[in-house]
Amino acid sequence: MQVVGRPYRWAIYALLLLVLAAGVFLFFALSSSTRQIRNAAEPLLKSNIPTLRHAASFDSVLLRYQVALNSYVLAADSTNPPSLETQTLTQLTQLNQGFDLLRHDVPEGMQWQALVGNYQAILGIGPAIEQIITTGGATHDRVRAVLAELNLRTNNIHELLDQITQDLDVSRDEVSASIDAGVDRISLLIKLYCVGMVSVTLFMLYHVWARFRSENQLAHQAAHDPLTGLAHRGTFEWRLRNLAGQPHVVVLGMIDRFERVIGGLGHAFGDRLMLEFSNRIKQVVERDGGEVFRLDGANVAILYQARGDNPYFHEALTNLQEHMRRPFEFGQHEIFSSMSLGGAEYPRDGAQPSDLLQNANAALQAARDAGGDCYISYSNDLNTRAQERLTLEAQLRHAIERNELELHYQPQQRLSDNQLVGFEALVRWRRNGELIPPGEFIPLAEECGLIVPIGDWVLAEACRQAKVWSIESTQKFVIAVNISPRQFHHPSFLRRVTKALNESRIDPSFLELEITEGIVMRDVERTIELLKDLRARGLALSIDDFGTGYSSLAYLKRFSIDKLKIDQSFVRHLRPETEDAAIVQAVINLGHHLGLSVIAEGVETEAQRELLHRWGCDQIQGYLYARPLPSDKATQFMFDHIIVPTEAVAAQASYPS
Repeated sequence: MQVVGRPYRWAIYALLLLVLAAGVFLFFALSSSTRQIRNAAEPLLKSNIPTLRHAASFDSVLLRYQVALNSYVLAADSTNPPSLETQTLTQLTQLNQGFDLLRHDVPEGMQWQALVGNYQAILGIGPAIEQIITTGGATHDRVRAVLAELNLRTNNIHELLDQITQDLDVSRDEVSASIDAGVDRISLLIKLYCVGMVSVTLFMLYHVWARFRSENQLAHQAAHDPLTGLAHRGTFEWRLRNLAGQPHVVVLGMIDRFERVIGGLGHAFGDRLMLEFSNRIKQVVERDGGEVFRLDGANVAILYQARGDNPYFHEALTNLQEHMRRPFEFGQHEIFSSMSLGGAEYPRDGAQPSDLLQNANAALQAARDAGGDCYISYSNDLNTRAQERLTLEAQLRHAIERNELELHYQPQQRLSDNQLVGFEALVRWRRNGELIPPGEFIPLAEECGLIVPIGDWVLAEACRQAKVWSIESTQKFVIAVNISPRQFHHPSFLRRVTKALNESRIDPSFLELEITEGIVMRDVERTIELLKDLRARGLALSIDDFGTGYSSLAYLKRFSIDKLKIDQSFVRHLRPETEDAAIVQAVINLGHHLGLSVIAEGVETEAQRELLHRWGCDQIQGYLYARPLPSDKATQFMFDHIIVPTEAVAAQASYPS
């Protein structure tokens, strides 16, 4: 999802301000236009139109007055003629009223003066006709002349009124044009504003739609993992809370050896692989009615709404594991993987989501400890072991500062003359007065990262003891120290070894570093350079547990080493004409052809020793010769097996035992 940037937000604000400004402008523009229309229409409404009405009314009354006079003239020949006042009173009254109205409408000027003159002449014609008729001197010619004068004056007034009307029409047209222009301007402004509002409305609708889409995306991202699209831990826990009261099984899964893929091919490739993993898991699990959630890294959670003893549940897990064993192909790479699974059932293994997760995690850890690619259901023993493991880890972190670690030394014998040639330093942990077997705390130290400080302590203590023995003994005894994979590949390993040598001031040749076969085959070129640096400092080097790994002979001849150690797994059941015998003889011959000495560990019987001696093995180490001994007993063992020259007896007696 793209987040709306600051320039985009400012564009929206500017658009809204523009709409607001347009609205304000439209308000004032409409007010101005309506004011102009009102000002233009006011004369028309208050003056022109009344004047036209008054003129029309006056013209009509004048015509009626003219007709009334003509009727009076015609009636004068009858036996009982009406009076002029009776015949024309109404019209004359209306005529005067109409003329009074025109007096206020028509401005002073020549037009008005002509109108007044003709009007007064018309008013005088009526009495003139009456006088002619009443005096008896009426003749057709005189009457016709007076009526002609009436017609003339009336026509003059008609023309004047027509002129006034025409002038008013022109003024009316101008006002109408001004009003039309104002109305058109208002209409245009309203249309423009409507177009702007429609555009802004469409834009805002798009923005609101985009906002809703962004909110939906945010809501989806808030509940799902961004890489795989699977629902994440928070959604998983919410789902568990809403399943209370319904039977279900929580299965935690971890992709086996996923860290190796990342270490070998990089995080980008790991992301691609994780996406493929999650798609395959989701497809298989949802097909069997389950739900998948990604917790972190290569860990997923699977929720099945079924009982743990349901055969369909176990069939679904088997189906999932079979699909995960199928190889993943990425271009030139073919990746084989598997899944470790641990499950806990509601409510048998926990009524709360946190309890189910904790117990399922304990089952998952047990599946990983069992070698992976398996499913283990939770039991109370698993949680107990997990708690004991946490307690053991917490105590192990304080073992160095509490001086609970100690070194035991297992003697090594040279077969050619049966003499003591050195010791292997083996770390022991004395907790509460009881020795903890190395198999219980060394893997834990490797897992939780404590093996590096423990390895530093072992190296420093071995150097200190070697320094003591170099002073006490006239013979040279080499102490072999095991180097863990994490310790060897630590960026500061060479500096740490140099520091231990400098602080103890020991001759480096008194120290031998034992490195397992798997260590040297990781990052081979760096290993070769590092081994050269260690040899240059005078240290002896050996490959421990040889034959159990995957050494390449092409690389082995390039390693700067002095010794091969045959793993005890080949010696424990050593008998002639067996596969172990063939392997042991091959290693001895290989070492000798490469100019290396060979030592066998785990020698417990005289028959094993005899076979190794017959095959040319240089040294042995095991319970047959001696068990690992504390430093004081190892010192005593050293003095018991040392060849002391006669002249050195007196000097040796001065050292404490």
